[in-house]
Amino acid sequence: MKIHEEYRAKHAKSAALWERARAAIPSGITHDIRHLTPFPVYVERAQGTHKWDVDGHEYVDYWMGHGALFLGHCHPAVVKAVQEQMARGTHLGACHELEVRWAELVNKLIPCSEQVRFTMSGTEATHLAMRVARAYTGRTKILKFAGHFHGWHDGAVAGVNPPYEVPMSAGVPGATLDQVLICPFNDIKAVETALGRGDVAAVILEPAGGQAG
Repeated sequence: MKIHEEYRAKHAKSAALWERARAAIPSGITHDIRHLTPFPVYVERAQGTHKWDVDGHEYVDYWMGHGALFLGHCHPAVVKAVQEQMARGTHLGACHELEVRWAELVNKLIPCSEQVRFTMSGTEATHLAMRVARAYTGRTKILKFAGHFHGWHDGAVAGVNPPYEVPMSAGVPGATLDQVLICPFNDIKAVETALGRGDVAAVILEPAGGQAG
């Protein structure tokens, strides 16, 4: 295909890194969302709202670190704070005042937040949320919506991509998948029916449609 040929010609260094990655990393990528055909672009640096790949191409970054970089790449205040903390220590393996200040700020910014538990990823957060809901309610089922994504753990891989009855990953026991009820989005009657079962511990959804659109 002509477009693939042009892409390869313009991204020779990315192509070379892709070949190295395929030998060292499963599927050659560290996150499924970075899968591109014929190969992904490898970024070298970023600043503000732009980033540059290893072949020198400049891009406007609408992705912004999966939505995490509200201030853009390498904001001076963020860089300064990170550099100062690096000089004090990184992985202290102990309690620290900054974690208390951070939790207080989150609780202040989110009106419904009473306390906060920090996790390392969205997958870990939803896994913990489901476990807490089951522990509190004594129920086992989680209600989610078709097309919504809530992480990579076994309890979240059902109903993500069509056909929704097939999990997005192999290796998950059927007994685990059976604990997830999948409803069509915007179908209130289906939700009422599912909740009427009496065994639903929690409802989880994408309020902004990050995966589902």
